Amino acid sequence: MKKYVLLLAMLLLAGCGGKEDRGPLFTENQSVPFEIVKYEEKIASVYESLVPHIAYAETAGQLEELKARFNVQGFDIDTEKYMAIFIVTYSDSCGIAVDGAYDYNNYLAVQLLDTKGENCDSEGVPHTFVLQVDKKDYEKVQLYNGNIIKSSTEVD
Repeated sequence: MKKYVLLLAMLLLAGCGGKEDRGPLFTENQSVPFEIVKYEEKIASVYESLVPHIAYAETAGQLEELKARFNVQGFDIDTEKYMAIFIVTYSDSCGIAVDGAYDYNNYLAVQLLDTKGENCDSEGVPHTFVLQVDKKDYEKVQLYNGNIIKSSTEVD
């Protein structure tokens, strides 16, 4: 599977892939300011089988529920102005980064970027990110790595 993803990435970088294979092409105008307010190299046990996973909180109650569910503490977000995006994923030992957040057809798209380096072990490293983005009524929040890899579900 990793060989296939690497091959696809190389084709896209070389410009040989078809437009439908590349997924959305985010533009600078679609960029949404974001801040990573919490990062930990762990994944709450409830999400181990659901990785990658993305969820969002728009209210103080939803934020507290997701903080408990994702087992992350030590930060707060003003839910009057911002929404919180919770992301859990794995990467090889070289890591992964949040490349950007974008307003894409009224969806909030969060793009992940594999960081490449020498001597990366293939053993999975867990990551939990919490992002703060300006509040807007998005239809859905989606996680990308060149293609859609996960869509959010509503939080009660």
